Amino acid sequence: MKKRKSDEKGFTLIEVIVTLVLVGITAALAGMWLVSVVNGYIFTKMNANTVQKAQLAITRLAKEFSAITVTSSSGTGITYTRTDSALNPVTVVVSLVGSELKINENNTGNNTLTDSVHAFTLTYCDSPNSTSCPSTWSSTSKIIEITLTLTGAENTTSTFVQRVAPRNI
Repeated sequence: MKKRKSDEKGFTLIEVIVTLVLVGITAALAGMWLVSVVNGYIFTKMNANTVQKAQLAITRLAKEFSAITVTSSSGTGITYTRTDSALNPVTVVVSLVGSELKINENNTGNNTLTDSVHAFTLTYCDSPNSTSCPSTWSSTSKIIEITLTLTGAENTTSTFVQRVAPRNI
């Protein structure tokens, strides 16, 4: 019978298998974590793009609505006149067409203000403190409330609201 020496070096088969199993579990967990981080990054990037589009559209509408004379209105569109840089009157129509918010100046064609629109509503308030505002313009209206809802990543909707008080009323 052979005697074992206590100074032999090496690993037993069980130690090698346990080590490989632990490394495999650690690699699987790290891979799942990495995938969730990448998915979160992509989701955030796409929704940041949605927020930027909404902010640009709301800012453009707020600037447009700051000096207008309303011709006709509804809950999803408005027709108004404003003056251009040469002080000529310009007729503008803002409306929701499908999932795109369009702006049409002097019948020059529909220019897309933003896409991926889930909902667009306009309400017309008599005072800044109004909580219930009608969806049509009246002679007592002083404030236009813009509500824009866009669809972002994974069908997440983001709603943006801004009130504008036209100067020439």
